[in-house]
Amino acid sequence: MTSDEQQRAASGEYRLLTGAGPAAIAVIRLRGAAVPQFLRRHVRCARSPDALPAGTGWVFRAELLDPDGQALDDILVSVHGEAPTPDIRLHLHGSPWLVRQCTELLAAAGFVEAREADAPLWHAENAIQAEAFSLLPRMLTLRGVQWLLRQSRLLTQTVNEITSAGDIEVARQRCEALLSRRHIVDWFTRPLRVAIVGPPNAGKSTLVNALADREVSLVSHVPGTTRDWVEVGGEIDGFPVIWLDTAGLRESAHELEAEGIRRTRSVLASAEVIVVVLDATASATGARSAFLSAHADLTPACVALNKMDVVADVHRVRESLLPAWRRCAIPVSALARLRLGELRRGVLAAAGRDSAVLAQPGVFTARQERVLHEALASPEFACQRVAAAVVR
Repeated sequence: MTSDEQQRAASGEYRLLTGAGPAAIAVIRLRGAAVPQFLRRHVRCARSPDALPAGTGWVFRAELLDPDGQALDDILVSVHGEAPTPDIRLHLHGSPWLVRQCTELLAAAGFVEAREADAPLWHAENAIQAEAFSLLPRMLTLRGVQWLLRQSRLLTQTVNEITSAGDIEVARQRCEALLSRRHIVDWFTRPLRVAIVGPPNAGKSTLVNALADREVSLVSHVPGTTRDWVEVGGEIDGFPVIWLDTAGLRESAHELEAEGIRRTRSVLASAEVIVVVLDATASATGARSAFLSAHADLTPACVALNKMDVVADVHRVRESLLPAWRRCAIPVSALARLRLGELRRGVLAAAGRDSAVLAQPGVFTARQERVLHEALASPEFACQRVAAAVVR
């Protein structure tokens, strides 16, 4: 071993496994004796702040800390090797500034940049697993990461079972079932777009802030404060969403507000789910009636009857709605954050995000989909061909 190699083994080395420049995710590989000390000083586990999970195969959420213990980023950490040869990956948000901050922390801790040839992001046992690993940076939530890693094992197991199936018709049906779940990967790589609409001053921005659990939209008692839509990223039960806070819908002679209303209508066309927000207080009866008359063509997933904490008779307000709206009406309080869980579940149900389906196997890449379609279309359905082409 050369002196340079000895130094690397005694301290540690790092390598950026993803491309340089701005990106959604950046992955940095750490190896060497200095890894445990770096983790203790600069990584704080979200679930167990006083102790880091150990063991190859672990993936956990954590915070990357600066020298003063302040959080730099919300990251994922994956463990690929334990002592005496620790091998981990730090999955950061892909800002070049964050990558530079992390590499400077590593250099200060005695790490040197690896000079070896490009290493694979993960060691894959078969083609399905390799495709799952390559998709990991596109997963937008921790639940998505966990689903994908389980799915690679589950899909491999299912295809192997198809290979040994004695009944060709059963094998064909199982392949069709795998193809029917091709869309599930999109649940974790493409956020669900949820438009929050309603008359001015109904509490839309307050509701978006509550749903996103952070102050992102300007809140005011002055009607027409929101002049353009605001996109806010978040998640519901591990499914990524984008909340669209829109300008209040009403007739307006104010040129700027009218433009905001026009843009709201264009946003509605791009949204997958619509949530109507209505002020349920007695003073807003006229505004509710006008909105119902003007926008009866909307098909909301949920109608949030807001300010329930100060409404005496929510039932009467519900009965005043259109029949279709009445069935999906949920009394809430954006300010007091009451019954928001029910509203979130209503959004997921309307979008077809069914958690029960996540435990079932399905293809998650275009290659897997193509191979199964070709196998099903062949004159003689060959189970062995499916295993050879999909797994290997």
